[in-house]
Amino acid sequence: MAKKRESIRTALLGPARPRELTDTAELLTSELVSNAVKHSDGPVSVRLRSHPDAVRIGVMDNRPELPDPLPCTTDQDFGRGLCLVDTLADAWGRYPLTAPSRTPSWKVVWFELFALRE
Repeated sequence: MAKKRESIRTALLGPARPRELTDTAELLTSELVSNAVKHSDGPVSVRLRSHPDAVRIGVMDNRPELPDPLPCTTDQDFGRGLCLVDTLADAWGRYPLTAPSRTPSWKVVWFELFALRE
């Protein structure tokens, strides 16, 4: 997990992104990877796309069920990852990978963070 976080941080700091964006991307990536590891039984893939105006990160795993966020409450010990994504990301979603994909029966959960303009 630490390796994925470090990779995201390194990729985002290169183009001199604001620290807040980098911190948020790192946190949300960690949440999505944690969910993928916990709920799937195979490899997990992380993809980062960086544009001047936005960063998009997708996490792919081999469990085809699309996750739904649990209601956000402060008394839960678990299940707040997608709530964090919903709250902190500028956009997010999930979709199944279907044929002719190289990885049918997989899914992607993604989020976008928009770069702040001065």
